[in-house]
Amino acid sequence: MIRAEDATLPVNSIMTMEDRVVESLAGPRTYAIFLTGFALSALAIAGVGLFGVLSYTTSLRTREIGLRTALGARRVDVIGLVVRQAVAITAAGLVVGVIAALALSQSFAPLLYGVSARDALSFVGVPLLLIAVALLACLVPTWRATRINPIDALRAS
Repeated sequence: MIRAEDATLPVNSIMTMEDRVVESLAGPRTYAIFLTGFALSALAIAGVGLFGVLSYTTSLRTREIGLRTALGARRVDVIGLVVRQAVAITAAGLVVGVIAALALSQSFAPLLYGVSARDALSFVGVPLLLIAVALLACLVPTWRATRINPIDALRAS
């Protein structure tokens, strides 16, 4: 049909407009998928790392927690002790991370489409997500800390 109109027109690639749009977005979509995977991996590593640090430090404080419990500390006090430690570690990491993200955000601006390099939702949502992961990571160490028997903890020294 095109050749009937003008035989000199080159006809190399015939495809629908929808296929052209899909083809043009394939590269950015691939980058977005990889970046999402890396972000989820980083979130998992942060959660596992925080869990490990809290588990280790809670085990080191077994005698202290046992002594506190023997002297009348309630479970709420022990929970507060472990959660405060988790919040302190997380807050320190968030401060460093947000400062680094603000400093590096302009270098990623050419890769972003439809969002600014300093998007408020990203700079609020990601720290809130990390706080939620930190609270999840401290559940098991907190549960273990509340189960410490004061007599066993003091005897183990």
